[in-house]
Amino acid sequence: MNQLTTLRGKLYVIIFCSFVVRVIGFLLLPNTPSFLGPDEGTYGAVADWTEQGLPAKDFPLYGDGLYLSGRALFWPAAFFNQLGLSPLNSVRLTATIYGLLTLILIIYIFLKTVDKHIAVADFVEKNTNLVIALFAVFAFLPSHFVWSLLGLRESAVEFWTLSAFASFYWILHLQKKLSITTALFLVAAIIVTFSSRPQVGWVLGITFLIFLLVNVRKKTALILIPVVLMSVVIGVSGTTVVPGTPGLVSSTTSKIFGTLKTAAEITAYKQQVNQLEAASVIVTQSCPRTGLALANRPPSSFDTYFCIAWRAPYMAATFLFRPVIGLDVTSASSLFAALENILWLGVFIFIIGMLIKKRRVAFFGPLAPSIIFLTLYGIGAGSYEGNMGTAFRHKSLILWVVLLMLASVIAAGRKPIHGNENAGKAV
Repeated sequence: MNQLTTLRGKLYVIIFCSFVVRVIGFLLLPNTPSFLGPDEGTYGAVADWTEQGLPAKDFPLYGDGLYLSGRALFWPAAFFNQLGLSPLNSVRLTATIYGLLTLILIIYIFLKTVDKHIAVADFVEKNTNLVIALFAVFAFLPSHFVWSLLGLRESAVEFWTLSAFASFYWILHLQKKLSITTALFLVAAIIVTFSSRPQVGWVLGITFLIFLLVNVRKKTALILIPVVLMSVVIGVSGTTVVPGTPGLVSSTTSKIFGTLKTAAEITAYKQQVNQLEAASVIVTQSCPRTGLALANRPPSSFDTYFCIAWRAPYMAATFLFRPVIGLDVTSASSLFAALENILWLGVFIFIIGMLIKKRRVAFFGPLAPSIIFLTLYGIGAGSYEGNMGTAFRHKSLILWVVLLMLASVIAAGRKPIHGNENAGKAV
């Protein structure tokens, strides 16, 4: 018990240190967009545009497409702008608040889990230093911290994604029943995730639906399926712009399914756009169906889907582990990213090695949705990204899943865990 009390105190210290470092970092940032996040200037301009009440469709860059896919950042930033902060500082302050709230959220859920489940409490009490180290990595891993300090969408996406997972976990493993309050929070979190970055909203919604369909015989899962579906429909309808008609928002179910039909084509197109003028282009791997299509006819939808699947292993590995030293380093920032990627590669090798050796995952039930999310996001982002700089930034969203997996395989490698079946069983 003393160990758990000490753990709580140290986790609170991590939150306090994160707050202090964020304040200092915010004050030390330059008055111009950082070279690490050049989109800061654009996002600040959108927040200023929003604060003035100007039509989103008339914004010079990307019309309301950018506005609709980033309202979770732009609305709070517009409020701070109205209070007198500059547009740039408004988006930065919003981002760093989101980053701090994310840390508070995961620590709150973690401590609730420790209080609720004996098996988790037993593991934590015997591995206090490990737990503290994992939370410290989440709070202060350089790239993850920087992306949540700059005026970018990363921290907003992460906060609402984790909010959705937290409410999902709360319903299934803490509260173990569905209440109106938790259902509404889940709906809101999924919807706002779409308004943070629609691609992540899609992965989030599909993740939950896959998990619920696998567990459809359980009453709570059966009730949650229409809840998640409704959230996805609302999220998509509020962020989808009809192709070819900038500024026109699709809000009907038929257009939502039309978006699904063209998702692969849009993914391929966005990858090409992300490659333009990039210093670290991700070279698109050749595909046998592409050559066949170009030789005889225009590419079909099947060709596009096939090529995405064909390239998935290579592109996912590129997304997760590049840039690498000696191959992709073109600047000081890419060198830093390559050095950090050594850590990412080492962690993945350790996780895979432990899985092969122990053939089990501790706390698999609660971890299952996050593992599905990691898989889908890795494949989807790998297909979507066009340059390594953006890919490295977007990778920060799955840091929490990787750390959970790391803790899980370490727990599975120790003495078999007994206790609450849903929280502590290793399978």
